[in-house]
Amino acid sequence: MQIERRYSVGFDSEWDVAGVRDMVRAAGRVVLVAHTNADGDAVGSVTGMYAVIHAVARWRNRAITLTPMLPDGVPADLTWLPNTGCILSGRNDAARCRESIEQADLIIGLDISGPSRTGCLERYLRAATAKKILVDHHECPEREAYDVVVSEPRVSSACELVYWLSMAAFGSEAFTTDAATSLYAGICTDTGTFSFSNDRQSVYLAAAELLQYGIDPMRINRNIKNIFSVARMRFFGYAIAHRLEIYDEQQVALMVLSAKDMADAGMASSELTGLINEVMKLKDTDCGILVREEMSEERPGEMKIRLSLRSKERYDVNLLAREMFPGGGGHKRAAGATSTVSLEETVEIVKRKLKLK
Repeated sequence: MQIERRYSVGFDSEWDVAGVRDMVRAAGRVVLVAHTNADGDAVGSVTGMYAVIHAVARWRNRAITLTPMLPDGVPADLTWLPNTGCILSGRNDAARCRESIEQADLIIGLDISGPSRTGCLERYLRAATAKKILVDHHECPEREAYDVVVSEPRVSSACELVYWLSMAAFGSEAFTTDAATSLYAGICTDTGTFSFSNDRQSVYLAAAELLQYGIDPMRINRNIKNIFSVARMRFFGYAIAHRLEIYDEQQVALMVLSAKDMADAGMASSELTGLINEVMKLKDTDCGILVREEMSEERPGEMKIRLSLRSKERYDVNLLAREMFPGGGGHKRAAGATSTVSLEETVEIVKRKLKLK
């Protein structure tokens, strides 16, 4: 069965498609970068764009040096995605990342509102003289840091945005099974397999069209969901049983995890992916907040506090994160923040803001 592309998808802003096309076609050294603590959308958008640009260079018979990188590298749960073996880690491959950024003539930021989301790579990216493109779906992008900005906060994911932008700029010839697999996986992870962040028809149209490139959606979903070790499953049970507080009047569920909780269970912060979504399965809870303490990699010996916020209808967690902690934010239904005060003080700020008693 062949599905024809019959739908035109409208977005809230005009894109400089010609600018993106021209910059990519002219580039000889390209860097692709996404945010710290990369999730499926970050890794998927980087590897998806990697495959698209390679395809464009191939059918234009152009030589290109393409360097994908992530500040913290690829999480173990996502190494099955195509081309993740090519991704440099800002922490483990610092010299190579810096050299690639300094030599690049084009840098494409994906799934980030700006360089401030790139951790240890930020100072190199801000100092770079290359042309810069931003492709993102978060609120308030740092437009001044880029030459071309493609920003659509209402789009489900950066991967969906990469799909529509690449289709507009380069056409269907730029898509391979690898590109489609990465982008479909990123859409699935950022929408909870189409259970949230999907109030526009465009996400379903993108998913349907990506299926035409030979991807295996059942395998993709198995790789996204069936990833738990016994230790991780037990820790999730422990956290829900012993670290979850429910506030019925405010419809809020708050979970607080200390560095000791994590160390005692031998859990890395990357293994907490999905924990906040388990909390959101509570039928009478509208807002879920995970507050976790972890050792700072930037400043050994110091702790840092990260927050993950989710909501269903009542709360705008993007606004909450921004109001509680500088630099916080994300989306109306999913946001994050980093606190510079202690775990106890952070919890107190959250409780005071939401009037939790």
